This record gives sequence, structure tokens and C-alpha cells, in this order.
Amino acid sequence: MAKRRGHGEGTIAYWEDKKLWVTRITLPNGKRRAKYAKTQKEAKDWLMAQRQAVSEGMWVESEKATLGEYLDRWMADVVTHKLRPKTVQSYAYLIRLHIKPDLGHIKLTSLRPDQVQALYARKMQAGLSGRTVQYIHAVLHRSLEQAVKWGLLARNVTDAVDKPSPTKRLPKFLTAAQVKQLLVQLKDDRLFALYVLAIAIGAREGELLGLAYANWTGEVLTIRQAVQFLPYQGLVITTPKTDASNRAVHLPAMAIAALQFHREKYPGEGLIFATANGTPISPRNLLRHWHAACKKLGWEVMPFHTLRHSCASLHLLAGTSPRAVQQLLGHSSVNLTMNIYSHLLPGVEKEAAERMNGILTG
Repeated sequence: MAKRRGHGEGTIAYWEDKKLWVTRITLPNGKRRAKYAKTQKEAKDWLMAQRQAVSEGMWVESEKATLGEYLDRWMADVVTHKLRPKTVQSYAYLIRLHIKPDLGHIKLTSLRPDQVQALYARKMQAGLSGRTVQYIHAVLHRSLEQAVKWGLLARNVTDAVDKPSPTKRLPKFLTAAQVKQLLVQLKDDRLFALYVLAIAIGAREGELLGLAYANWTGEVLTIRQAVQFLPYQGLVITTPKTDASNRAVHLPAMAIAALQFHREKYPGEGLIFATANGTPISPRNLLRHWHAACKKLGWEVMPFHTLRHSCASLHLLAGTSPRAVQQLLGHSSVNLTMNIYSHLLPGVEKEAAERMNGILTG
């Protein structure tokens, strides 16, 4: 007696009358799903994807599922386990506010490129920035790519859509004179050393608030964690933004002196910058502190990230190599650094031309 196939195994056969390959699989809920394909390879690929989805518990109960239902499953089974909490939060926000209201009711397998393109056009017309619409595109593309891997879709329809190209904005940064003004203004402030580090090493605000005495050894400060505020969770200590963000940086003498003075005046063993009770400082409170400093100096109110841009910009203007700046900032690649700050190196093209001339003329 032949052994009965279990759930999730599946079969492939050739349908002579229709000249099609037919593959079937039984899902864990007992329902059967079939695929009709013109080639054996297409049928096998679909069956392999279905088997993997069943073995990983990622199968979708009904192929009639809407895009909204699929996105809920994708967020719960994939995104929350793979990405950082703040990224999960931003994905959920974009899906809830911008994707579901427009496309969530459409059957996943019926979604068309023109419907996605129309969504982007409506968002741009409604006044959303090109960058935000790019993020919407990124979330849709990533989610549908997973649907293709699971065998739920034959193709990713977002590949046939023109995503928006927002106008590149040059980052604002403080001049050397403004940096001196700021540090003089804050010289007696509890967070003076934090601002010195923000400009000296270009750390992100969450990274600065997550700095620990255990990761500081004289001239070297290692960035291993960050403080974030998450809805319904409050302040949490998490990992830095990317793998490259985990980095050890060498401190200039002024930064070392500022840290030593800070520890003497505000002794502690955990976080370097904390409240009087030793708890993490909220990023929102740090932003308020920075905005207050801007107003006292008579400056326009700027994002805290301006200090990170200032670190990179002043380094590049002083002749520091882009590779060194990339490693200091914790960028994933030097290309990312150059894409942001290449406008600060106006003499690069001329220098390259002169070097090539020297090579050609011997």
C-alpha cells in the first residue's frame, strides 16, 4: 500500500489534455492549493516555495487574501523578528496611514502596477515629500518580494513602477566659529561633554544618550547601544542603527578632557549621560535642550542631526579622507558618505584631472 502524502509535501503531474503541468499541495489546515504552469520548472519552483512557507509557518490560509491581510501577516511573522523596533514602528505607520487606506482592500494576487503608481501620484499631490513616498515604495517592494519568495505572487508589481526621485537637499552644518559659540554658551551646562562629543565624533543622538562608562577607555570610546523612545514601551536601550554603527572611535584631547571633567562633576558607573536619578535621558528632552541653545544664540531652530553633519563637514573641509569620515560616522559604505557630502569637495574633480594629466604626460 502506497504511503499517503503528508501535509506540505505536494505533487506534480502533467495534464495531457490541457498541455499544462499541475502541482498540488495540502496546507496545514487541510485545504488543497493547486498551480497550473506551462513548464515543469515553473511548477517545481512554485511547489518548493509553498513547501518552504509551510515548513517555516509562513503560509497564507487563503490565496484570496487582500493586500491588507497579507501585510498584517508579513509584519507579524517577518518584520517584527528581523528589524529594529523603531524601523518596525515606521513600517507600521506607513502601512496603516498610507498603504492600507488606498490599496488594502485589493486582492493580493490582483494588485497591478498602475494601482501602485496611482497611489504614489496621489500621495505626492496631497503634499507628501518625495522621500516619504520613497519609503512607502520601499515597504511595498520589500513586502511583495517576500510574497514572491513564498510563491504567493509570480512577480513583484513594484518592479514595474516608477518611484519618485526627491530633490536632494544639502545638509546644513555649523561653521567652526558657530561651534565655538555653542561650546562657550554651554560650558557650564550638565550636557556640555555630550555636545563636545556630538561635534567631535558625529554620533547620533540615540548613540550619545546610550554611551556607557564601561565602553570608554581613555582615548577610545566604543559605541555599542542607543537610547530610543518607542510608543507603549517608553525609553528602551537598543542596538545602534546598523552593523557599521557598532564602532570604536578615537577621541581628540578636548573630548577626553570634557569626559573626565563630566565624570568628576557627575559621578556614575552606568550611562555617561543620564538624569539625576541615573535613568536614560529622553531624546525628546535632548532635542528641547538643543532648541533652547539655538534660541539663546539667536540661531534658527535646527535638527539635532545638524551636529552630526557639522562633524562630517568640518572634517572633510579640513582634508580628512572620506574613508576616515565614513568609519567615524558609522556609515555602511564610503559611497553613502560621499553621496551626502560630495558637495564639500569642489576641488576633487580638478585634482583628478591634474593627476591624470601627470600620468599621460609622464
